[in-house]
Amino acid sequence: MPHFKLNYFDIRGFGEPSRMIFHYAGQDFEDRRWAREQWPEIKPKLVGGKFTGKFTASDTGASPWLEVDGERIYQSVAIARYLGNLFCLAGKDGMENAQIDAMIDSYKDYLNDARAFFWVKSGMGQGNLEELKTKFDEASKRFFTFLQKRIEKVGSGFIASKISWGDFFLADGIKTTMNFDEEFEKKFPKMVEYKNFIFSQPKIKEYIEKRPESVF
Repeated sequence: MPHFKLNYFDIRGFGEPSRMIFHYAGQDFEDRRWAREQWPEIKPKLVGGKFTGKFTASDTGASPWLEVDGERIYQSVAIARYLGNLFCLAGKDGMENAQIDAMIDSYKDYLNDARAFFWVKSGMGQGNLEELKTKFDEASKRFFTFLQKRIEKVGSGFIASKISWGDFFLADGIKTTMNFDEEFEKKFPKMVEYKNFIFSQPKIKEYIEKRPESVF
């Protein structure tokens, strides 16, 4: 098995689904984390015509990235999908894989609408919270209603016939949304059940009990 090194901020965010996959698979990996204030030194900088960074810098100016025996994979979904295929956490066939991809792409659309609300409510951004809350509520209702229909249709408790890499993305996303929406459990009790079901998987449960807390 190759050496894995996951590079990301010291928060859950877009790195957390891959961390969860590693723990679920029982696979050792190097979990390289950094504080927010370190990021300017990690991002590549153009010096003398060459991109440099204080640490092993991001080639793209973005994170997370996964190093696999020196080869790099960028983009959180690409990393999670790669690990899903590697650790038998993909769909059973092409249709299931397409449905997993569709759910994750829909989740990313939801985040595009919800992100500003998260940032302002957490005090890390500026904006009209009331207006952002309206947009967030609309996006939340649209996406989580869609996700609930998918889970009910499949009937396995997951978004495919068995647990997949996509479930880790979505369950942790629900956790984040719950941190910003005090009424989420009242509005979407089935989504909370789904999140709890994923988090109750033995190796995931053990990891979650020990992982650092972060609002997102």
